[in-house]
Amino acid sequence: MSKEKKKSRAGLIILLVVLAIIVAGVAIGIIKIRQFTSFQVNSARDRGEAQTEISVTIDEGDTVRDIASKLSENGVIDSSLQFIYLCKREGEGANFQPGDYTFNNYMDFNEICDVLKSGRVDDEQVTVTIKEGAWLTEIANQFAETGLVTYDEFMEACNSRDYDYDFIADIPDRDNLLEGYLFPDTYYFSTDMTAHDIVDKMLARFDEVFDVSLKGAAQTRGLTVDEAVIVASLIESEARYPEDRGKISSVIYNRLNAGMKLQMDASVLYALGERRDRVYYADLEVEDGHNTYYVDGLPVGPIGNPGKDCLQAAVSPEDTDYLYYVVENMDTGEHYFTSDYNDFLAASERYKSSLD
Repeated sequence: MSKEKKKSRAGLIILLVVLAIIVAGVAIGIIKIRQFTSFQVNSARDRGEAQTEISVTIDEGDTVRDIASKLSENGVIDSSLQFIYLCKREGEGANFQPGDYTFNNYMDFNEICDVLKSGRVDDEQVTVTIKEGAWLTEIANQFAETGLVTYDEFMEACNSRDYDYDFIADIPDRDNLLEGYLFPDTYYFSTDMTAHDIVDKMLARFDEVFDVSLKGAAQTRGLTVDEAVIVASLIESEARYPEDRGKISSVIYNRLNAGMKLQMDASVLYALGERRDRVYYADLEVEDGHNTYYVDGLPVGPIGNPGKDCLQAAVSPEDTDYLYYVVENMDTGEHYFTSDYNDFLAASERYKSSLD
């Protein structure tokens, strides 16, 4: 056989192999596409796994992406991306309801959607809504009023480190240990849950919200998670007007960088343990580690439990030179910001005059 014929045959063989690989790849791709677009969202049955019941909690405000992630993490579905795609294709998701649900690993997409739209909640569950900025002691009273646990049981659970989250180990020893980490949200609790179970559920929500993005932003600013939570709690306690969050955050960092005391009235009220509309000069002298008129730098711990927007503002402040702010609009809570002390004094007088 001539060299030319050998080369031709070798080339033909290579071409056939390449075509076979392409055909196989296309076939595999088609199979994967069919699997991805199929209403079968869990292959447990095909794998010969036993049918099992799976409990999943869908929280108020969870998006389709959040729900898909929870279903995937708990083994209800194989792929969160497939579930999200099917929801978009079939127009599902808008009517999904929060609650505690029981699924199984044999359910198809439509069956799962039917359950999620039912708003199925255990008759013996108690719904509790925690507001942004609530103090730990206020939350303890709130739970005591529901009858789920006593005030003392809740406080004991909130001064324990017996929880499996990385951020717990980095919290310094202090009273009200988990202040700041009881994420504000609407929760559904079974009546047989212990105080530890309740707190663990709230910590899990914090861990979900303070995600890789927020942790990365905190690290970029040289902040620990605890420092970010402290700053966020200050912002939450001071900012009634949403647009002020980033500016108040900038004031905190600008004052810290200038070596100034933060002197935030909300920290005084927390130190006093009183909620009121006005702080008096005598209040500023309270010797407490949370009082930012008394301590240098950040307070010893958070002064409440901040929501996601304030956590975001804490790690991503606006770029300003502001050092002072005063309430400008009593109705909205909007503040007036300035970097000039005399301007601040004039604004303070205007605010005081509005109170008289």
